[in-house]
Amino acid sequence: MEASFEQAQTSAITHTVRCCGAPMVWRQWGTGPVLLLIHGNSGSWTHWVRNVLPLARHYTVLAPDLPGHGDSAPPVGEVSCAAFATSLWQGVDQIVGPDTELSLAGFSLGSLLAESMAMQQPRRVRRLLLLRGGFSAEPPVMPALRRWRGADPAEAEQIHRHNLQASMIHDPDRIEQATVALHADNLQRCTLDVRLLIGSRQVEAFTGLVCPVHGIAGEFDGYGGNVAQQGEALRKTLPQATFEMVPDAGHWAAYEAADRVNTMMLKALARQTA
Repeated sequence: MEASFEQAQTSAITHTVRCCGAPMVWRQWGTGPVLLLIHGNSGSWTHWVRNVLPLARHYTVLAPDLPGHGDSAPPVGEVSCAAFATSLWQGVDQIVGPDTELSLAGFSLGSLLAESMAMQQPRRVRRLLLLRGGFSAEPPVMPALRRWRGADPAEAEQIHRHNLQASMIHDPDRIEQATVALHADNLQRCTLDVRLLIGSRQVEAFTGLVCPVHGIAGEFDGYGGNVAQQGEALRKTLPQATFEMVPDAGHWAAYEAADRVNTMMLKALARQTA
């Protein structure tokens, strides 16, 4: 498994709280202002495995497994960005208190949920970090992925490696055995048809953001097309937004270029607390 996994896993405080009727597992590290990290499509808190401990030196970091992902139970009732945002707020309220202000960071699908959270309770969101390749209102271009279910273990490993390079990581030399294992574990534990979530995106939650926003995208993130143009689209839609591109990284830049992204995140977050 990923080298940083054991340290992050063993040092976490684990909470299991009921959110919208279903048990949801959260992990917590550090002290200080609250920072909520929301993982991506078919993932878990381990999408942030290389980020939680560096960020926890400055923040109380919360990283849930979304309903139907990781260690969390399948959702009860509606599956939508709005419903999942409500579940996330319920978890926050139970763990750190219903009046707590916080910053949000969302990766990929998690960034859509962060937008919905900000729309629901804008006064509590201090800053929003969006880690993804596309910042227009248009649906992202989905890469062609190979099916892994039903393949024998050796073939499945090669498929996962192919799909990681096609959709998540730019440099194939950075796709280690531990990376494949982490990715495969997340996929195997996901019980949710995430297309329901992606299709329920609240575009008005993005275009109506009023809090400070910082976009971070890998230079070779395939989901948004021309990344520099996507940064311009972000600033055009949200004049208060700032944007940074992560050189030589793909969609999962927070993993592939963790040190650089951690620095970007900390600098962006510091602008709101200085």
